[in-house]
Amino acid sequence: MQIQNYDNTMTSLDQASRERKFASILSLVFGFILLCFKFYAYHVTSSQSIFSDALESIVNVIAAVITVVVIIVAAKPADEDHPYGHGKIESMASTFEGGAILLAGILIVIQSVQVFFHGAVVNDLDFGLLVVVGAGIVNGALGIFLYSRGKKFHSEALKSAGLHLLTDTLTSVGVLVGLLLVKFTGQSWIDPFVASIFGLLLVATGGKILIRSGNILIDGHDRETIEELRVLFQKHYQPGVIQIHFTRVIRSGHYHHIDCHMVIPEFWSVFEAHEFSELFEKNIIKDYPVDGELHIHHDPCRMLYCEECEIKNCPIRKQDFVKRKELSFDEMTAPMESRHQP
Repeated sequence: MQIQNYDNTMTSLDQASRERKFASILSLVFGFILLCFKFYAYHVTSSQSIFSDALESIVNVIAAVITVVVIIVAAKPADEDHPYGHGKIESMASTFEGGAILLAGILIVIQSVQVFFHGAVVNDLDFGLLVVVGAGIVNGALGIFLYSRGKKFHSEALKSAGLHLLTDTLTSVGVLVGLLLVKFTGQSWIDPFVASIFGLLLVATGGKILIRSGNILIDGHDRETIEELRVLFQKHYQPGVIQIHFTRVIRSGHYHHIDCHMVIPEFWSVFEAHEFSELFEKNIIKDYPVDGELHIHHDPCRMLYCEECEIKNCPIRKQDFVKRKELSFDEMTAPMESRHQP
């Protein structure tokens, strides 16, 4: 078994951890500043759109606080009580953030509908427009930064925070359009109408984050991850890798635990099988984009794969080799071998 990518040094891992913490703290600082500006803008303008934007910023700040804590906890190494490490807490944080975004969207829609039917009054639009534009620019830049850091360091918490802020930027654009329409048409009802539309956008975003983070928490198959593994299995193929199935990945923050079943020649000794699979594991993890470990369970060939097996001078071969079969997603994830002894 190859525990982790030996090309990565402890220094680089520590650097990645520091960058994740820096990104999360930066998100918290800017989130709090924008929260203050938005609520002041709402106090001055009485705009329902700005209020909806400010209400979402409360979620941003709460989520940012949780993200900072989560990033620190997730960086802790595996221990006796947590043999798989602490990375799963990132997905828990993403689940919370998705739920909070969903709730904020629902509250915004409810509030906007009430204001729409009771009448809306908007004041000092110029100041409100200035705050919305500034908040949109900051959120957009910060959202791109957090999402890119999350992808680079495989942090679900940072990716969710970045996606949230990018959605917040779209909300600001919508609020800006709504306020401009109010300014030039004088129709105040447009303000709560626009707010309700972007409340629904938040509901959709929160639901999307909930589904993704929930899928990770229950270790659901991620097609993109399995496809990356399929490409690597093909790249490092050697005669003796007859078939691979029951491939599973536990995504624990920035660390992945991978296991699979490999069909190998049944006449190999335990030592030969161990040496072969250990080298295969090492090569896979070396090229895998996430820090992790790979475990391989051996299944005997049972002389059922002769036409696809390239092993030369096989003492138990029943049929001549014809052509090696390419791995597929369905075969890699199937819980059983593709064929069984009659």
